[in-house]
Amino acid sequence: MTALLSLLLGLGPAAVAGDEAFLEEVLPVLEEHCIHCHADEEPAGELDLERLTDPATAQGESRTWALVRQAITDGAMPPESVRSRPAPEELIAVLRWIEVSFPDLSAPQAAPPGRTTLRRLNRSEYRWAVLDLFGVDYPTDEHFPADGVSLGFDVIGETLSLAPVQLERLLAAAEHVADRALPTSPAEQVPVQRFEPGDFEAAEHHKVLRSRSLFAMYANGKSTIPCTVERGGEFLLRATATAKQAGRHPARLVLSVDRKRLGRLDVEAVFPEPEDYEVRLELDPGEHELGLAFINDFKDEEREESEGRDRNLYVARVELVGPLDALEATPFQQRFFPATMEDEPGAARRALARLAPLVWRRPVDAAELDELLALAPEAASEREHLRTALVALLVSPHFLFRVEPEPAAGERSLAGHELATRLAAFLWSSVPDEELLARAAQGGLREPAGLRTEVRRMLRDARASRLAQGFASGWLQLERQEASRPDPARFPRFDPGLWRAMRQETELFFEALLRERRPVSELLGSDFTFANERLAEHYGLDGVRGTHMRRVAVPAHLRARRGGLLGQASVLTATSHATRTSPVLRGKWVLEALLATPPPAPPPGVDALEDDGDATPHTSLRERLLRHREDPACAACHAPMDGLGFALENYDATGAWRESDGDFPVDARAELPGEEPFEGPGGLRALLLRDGAFLGGLARHLATYALGRALAPGDREQLTRLLRDLPPDPTLEELVAAVCELSAFRTRRAETPGVGVIEAAAPSRR
Repeated sequence: MTALLSLLLGLGPAAVAGDEAFLEEVLPVLEEHCIHCHADEEPAGELDLERLTDPATAQGESRTWALVRQAITDGAMPPESVRSRPAPEELIAVLRWIEVSFPDLSAPQAAPPGRTTLRRLNRSEYRWAVLDLFGVDYPTDEHFPADGVSLGFDVIGETLSLAPVQLERLLAAAEHVADRALPTSPAEQVPVQRFEPGDFEAAEHHKVLRSRSLFAMYANGKSTIPCTVERGGEFLLRATATAKQAGRHPARLVLSVDRKRLGRLDVEAVFPEPEDYEVRLELDPGEHELGLAFINDFKDEEREESEGRDRNLYVARVELVGPLDALEATPFQQRFFPATMEDEPGAARRALARLAPLVWRRPVDAAELDELLALAPEAASEREHLRTALVALLVSPHFLFRVEPEPAAGERSLAGHELATRLAAFLWSSVPDEELLARAAQGGLREPAGLRTEVRRMLRDARASRLAQGFASGWLQLERQEASRPDPARFPRFDPGLWRAMRQETELFFEALLRERRPVSELLGSDFTFANERLAEHYGLDGVRGTHMRRVAVPAHLRARRGGLLGQASVLTATSHATRTSPVLRGKWVLEALLATPPPAPPPGVDALEDDGDATPHTSLRERLLRHREDPACAACHAPMDGLGFALENYDATGAWRESDGDFPVDARAELPGEEPFEGPGGLRALLLRDGAFLGGLARHLATYALGRALAPGDREQLTRLLRDLPPDPTLEELVAAVCELSAFRTRRAETPGVGVIEAAAPSRR
């Protein structure tokens, strides 16, 4: 480990090896907290710790201790569900003993690579796959239950179960996609522009209910949606909405275009079930602005029960349908089933022979095509045969799961199409395209050079933006931003539009560094960012006008504050409380997200600092935190966390720069035990970039996301070796390519009794 990571783990020169240290420091922890699960004939995780109670036996089990070390440093063990958890200083003592007793633990032969669990597509992957294959944007967030989150990501195999309730929804989704891709009647082929709550702009008195994907409008709220019309004509403007009803009248919604009122609609649907409400209109080609307004807010102050007390309106989506006389072929028809071939005998089979290998991500033989085509009556038309087969393709386990046959023993190299599937899931959150599958069939992914060439091509594709959305948001824990929304009474200038811009900034910034092959260090220090007018004002950047996000130069005098992730409001808001900053949360975020070394959970009975404002009249927040960690039970973890968090105290709970905290000047000085003092985001940035600590943490998170599981010791060892072969400051593209060269990414291993990865689903951050 680097000097910085060793320091943060509390591994110092005072650590002692030997039988006496084992009996005094390690064995009591095993007996009280571990052996009751990891013992007997079927120990948890197939890891038997009961046999390690003898010091001589313990000294000969380096592989087992590598697994124990990984579980502790990942925060996976002991699980938070157990009643009795060891104190942080006890875990640190165990880590000290392991580190000193097994100095060669990082040798390549210490442990084999881990094993990837069979898993299904998550909601995002399903959505992107059907969009890429069929040109249909299916709203999975509305219709599928939320995916489990573990290790910060929603791609971890153990959390992606398939409940019986989902089967009916998957069938309905397949029918919907088939209807849109290959309509049974011409009327269904009219173009539709669909706008989700995240597309609504310039809103007043609203928030987005992400748990239901609804745009909530309060106090006569209103919003606008920019759109472009390619061809003029007659259109339908449709709003899918519901309401919490109160008073004598239903909620009323006004739809407008270019600020001209189209009609007033009574929204009689009852929350949370939405219904469609629409008006007809004529539109010319060009840019237009659609408008929504809730016009009859009502609250019965005398009514005590919540039901029927407050009238509010909720919009699930808006659709612009038309021109109504347009009967365009769908993207799927244009690609696989054009009108010129529809009446030809065998047309369905020819289309299916090309489509099925893309959907199932593997070769499909003639017998399987026969089975798919036989699902429709023999007398059915070519279109009906193909449409029925589409539904079957989408409900098949070969689509819903990433199927990789397991070897009887040892490990095997993945077949070309299996490796292509992993690449597409990692880089595109989707399925392979025809070019990737063709390269895989030709053996072009077998050698590192061919693999790197394909990674480069895929990262140049527009679909690579999904890596920023899927990986960066989980890695940086941006979903916490929703839960920690700043208190509007304390921060009245914080609004939903600013919140959306914050998150978009981070995703666009990560994507730009990835596409432009910029060095990893620029994630922490850069001369540009992305902003719109509202976010630029928040940062003090001049010359930015309008609501759309665009690339913005960060002037030299502001780069110490805004050059890189440490100064981006998305992460600063996500690591704050609603009413104040939190050096503890920010320090913990640095450890978890940037260094991949999460601290242990606090021991039972340790109270958190009360959330009672930025500071008291007589004591600053910093002084209160320093007193809080005077308790030895708190100091072991708080010393590194608070030290890292104090460096970011010049940012308030919304990420705005400040010089004072209430009546007290901000003190951004920080110090870690045994380290030189540093100050502010600039000092923290220099610390993180030293010794490759940040690079190693980012690489481990990328590998976890790519593999869909926790890293085993063998994975970590190989990743460390791959990083040594990279330039001192590699590009993000080079780092992604190195992760793809991991043997665990390119092979599948059989389950080996007794050599597992200790994993536990971490509490969801979403």
